[in-house]
Amino acid sequence: MHLSKCSHSFSELVRKIRALSITSPEDAEAQFPKFPNFARHVAKLFREDRLFDILPRLEVQLQIVGKFSLPVRPALDPYISTQIGIFSKHFDDYEIGRFLDYPECCMRSFAENIRYSIDENHIQELRVSGMKAFATTAGFIPCSIFCNEAQNTGLLSFIEPHEMVVLRNLEKEMSLRLPHFHPEYQEHYFEVRSL
Repeated sequence: MHLSKCSHSFSELVRKIRALSITSPEDAEAQFPKFPNFARHVAKLFREDRLFDILPRLEVQLQIVGKFSLPVRPALDPYISTQIGIFSKHFDDYEIGRFLDYPECCMRSFAENIRYSIDENHIQELRVSGMKAFATTAGFIPCSIFCNEAQNTGLLSFIEPHEMVVLRNLEKEMSLRLPHFHPEYQEHYFEVRSL
């Protein structure tokens, strides 16, 4: 069950990037009305041939993700994220969140309550849950570790110790096959918290 949820979630992200690679900037706004400015920007970068190396890296990441049974979706390759502008301050948090398929409740918590990292409230929820650990997609901050929408889209999951090993193995393979220079995401495609 984890595999199909996470694979579907990651495949949907890949589908959007592929679509933007062949869409004009003008059409991108209409095709992706939930994040029109970001869609136009990415389509323009593809049109200007500034993202010529993105699709091959995306294919490698997709192959790697397909080899693992994951409890949670990995973050997009940091090189790709940087190149397309996910970390840019030119786009509002909601556009980036919608592009990444984040739940509205989690985007509100991030943008309006200024929750930029896993915090003590998340850890308190973990204590109450009776579980020992949870994982999220790196960069994703859930409104709650009990957020059903985040769990249903593969962005968040309670995990067992053996699943931590799987996540770390995927991160190692990603760092070997997809080297990059983003300082915060060296072998860091997931956020794991445990008691």
